[in-house]
Amino acid sequence: MRIEMEFQGLDELVKALERCATEKEIQTLNKNIVTQAQPLIKAEMSKEMPKSRNQELSGRGFGSKSHPSGHAANAVPIERVKARGTRAEADVGWTKSDNSEHFYVKFINWGTVDRPPQEFIYKAGRAAEGEIQSIAEKEYQNFLDRTVG
Repeated sequence: MRIEMEFQGLDELVKALERCATEKEIQTLNKNIVTQAQPLIKAEMSKEMPKSRNQELSGRGFGSKSHPSGHAANAVPIERVKARGTRAEADVGWTKSDNSEHFYVKFINWGTVDRPPQEFIYKAGRAAEGEIQSIAEKEYQNFLDRTVG
């Protein structure tokens, strides 16, 4: 899941921030917000993911010697935060092109011809939205308090 910040209800705070901060300062704030959001989404995703009772039956070949070393829920990938302009974003979880040890998660999340999607990746992001919004509000307000107030 890609964390892209679009906040509802922070319009006045964002406008005040844009008047008082440079593009670089806003970028730094947004990178901090995304960095703080990543572990929240990872924890939510881990909680939502299905876990097999017998890990020997997981992974490539189902029962072959090529099974993963641990549950995918315990190995949710977190990419580094990328910033462009005032935007900041980062991926948490797997992508459709993933070829890692836990590549099979994409089949569980997005489904296959024979298996309906469980879509836990986006559910995890949506479940953490309120907390992420609070982080953003706090970061923006703290910046404004330091610079204006």
